[in-house]
Amino acid sequence: MAIIPKITVTQVDNVPKGAAGLAGKVAVVAEFSKTLTAPISVSSYAEAIAQAVTTPITSSSPAGDQILDSLFRGGATDVIIKDIAPSTAGSPTGAEIVAAATTLEENYDILFIPYDLTDANITAVKAYIADRFGSSHPVALIAPITRTAATDYVTTAAIFEEGGTFGLVHQQFTVNDTVLSVAQSAAYYCGLVAERKVDVSFTMKTLEGVEAVTPELTFAENDLGYKLVEAGYPVAKCLNRAEKKFVIVNSRLPHTVTAADGTALHLDLYMERTINYIINLFNLEDYLGERNNPITLDAIEQRLARIKHDVVDIQGLVNDIVYSVEKVDRDCVRVNIEEIVFDGVVTCINANVTYDVQ
Repeated sequence: MAIIPKITVTQVDNVPKGAAGLAGKVAVVAEFSKTLTAPISVSSYAEAIAQAVTTPITSSSPAGDQILDSLFRGGATDVIIKDIAPSTAGSPTGAEIVAAATTLEENYDILFIPYDLTDANITAVKAYIADRFGSSHPVALIAPITRTAATDYVTTAAIFEEGGTFGLVHQQFTVNDTVLSVAQSAAYYCGLVAERKVDVSFTMKTLEGVEAVTPELTFAENDLGYKLVEAGYPVAKCLNRAEKKFVIVNSRLPHTVTAADGTALHLDLYMERTINYIINLFNLEDYLGERNNPITLDAIEQRLARIKHDVVDIQGLVNDIVYSVEKVDRDCVRVNIEEIVFDGVVTCINANVTYDVQ
């Protein structure tokens, strides 16, 4: 048989591939106008509309339909859509959301729920997030939130004092001359988070595309704005009205830890995202089924050393990772992530000024 040299070009579907340090795959669990029997993966607003929406989107459309434009406009490019059919339309319970989310066995990074859930329902979702963390597939929640009083906001934030959220959004953003709902604003924020590397703090950083915020809060010690920032909410404020520049005051989260010097502190968004990113990298499922002997332990050690080199020396996400690998028994190998060393976030700059009049 004669072999004639040739070149063949075949067009294939584009598959989103996250860049190093970019953990932005979003899972949306919500009602959509098109009944979906299985989760679908989409990478653009047009694709999402084609696969999940059957009717023109209005203010009475299912919650999932209404947030798609904001999510992709914010910057999301890798989205899993999971359709649900709650017993009460427009008001799923925590159990119904968890039942739907549990079917998502693939890895993803952000769970977006476009409903203003009660604390009881949020607690149910938090339990699911804790289970994901325990199985070495951590995710974190972004969702809209409205409460009556500052104390209610603080109570809700406390549900996540051990982690599990990248931000609960309570304000309405104006984007492209359109006032978004709180759920749409949370979706837009979710898109902004998803498009950034995990080591990027939002503290005093511009919310691209946001032209106005409702309500605008103040930040004296007893004001609502101060209390929400203290509790770990991503509160937006105006930095330059003429230029329509709005920023997140402080991207610290409700997650509270004790630092090496004994100080209790809230983790910044970049720390929470980086922790989840590293845990996902340290997942070693492909070693399940291997023989539990020194050769396998050495292979695991080498894999983790390469991951540490990439995360610390190449990407510069953290200052150090301290870990160890040990054989527990004939069936179990334990990987201990003993310490992840972060930089702090600059929230205070002191300027000294000297005057001289001659």
